[in-house]
Amino acid sequence: MALRRVALVVVALGLTACARPVKSFTDLEQARIDEYERAARQVLQSRGIEGPPPAVRVSSDPALSAMARPAAYFTPRTGFSDLGRPGRIMINRAVLTDDLITEAVLSHELAHFVLGHGDGRCQSRRHECEVEAHVASVEILMTGWDLEYSDAVRLQYAYLKSVVLAVRREEATPSSGAGDPCRELEEFATRFQTSAACE
Repeated sequence: MALRRVALVVVALGLTACARPVKSFTDLEQARIDEYERAARQVLQSRGIEGPPPAVRVSSDPALSAMARPAAYFTPRTGFSDLGRPGRIMINRAVLTDDLITEAVLSHELAHFVLGHGDGRCQSRRHECEVEAHVASVEILMTGWDLEYSDAVRLQYAYLKSVVLAVRREEATPSSGAGDPCRELEEFATRFQTSAACE
């Protein structure tokens, strides 16, 4: 009887430990994720999209986590992971190092979800989809993060320029099939009637 009681206590303790979420973010990183959640829900509500936004997760993908620059991608939900969420935004830790970087990257990845890019139609037109998401992220920054139009355009331009410079310095490589980051920067600038310099 005593042995059975000990076994029950061990099982109960084990279940309690399993129930506690593993803390994968620092307090500051979690604050940035919480701000994303608030902003993303505001964006979805403004567009009449029901349900929660994609979850943000730190990727264990070596190619992503090894990058020095902030990097991320959106993936639609598959299987039972993140039940109740429409997908995931997989990031590396560099995305969460600064408020503005977090806003620039997560608004862009949220744009892929809002534009329906998770349905496979971007496989043959990745460059176009990336540019569409860069453009849409400006409106998302205005709606979700309450940025002024000019500030939202400047933020995305600055982030795109940082990617171009990182690739030029060979600190990063463009994601497979995504196209030339300089071309993405130039097309983004053209949409917003501003000049772009990749140098």
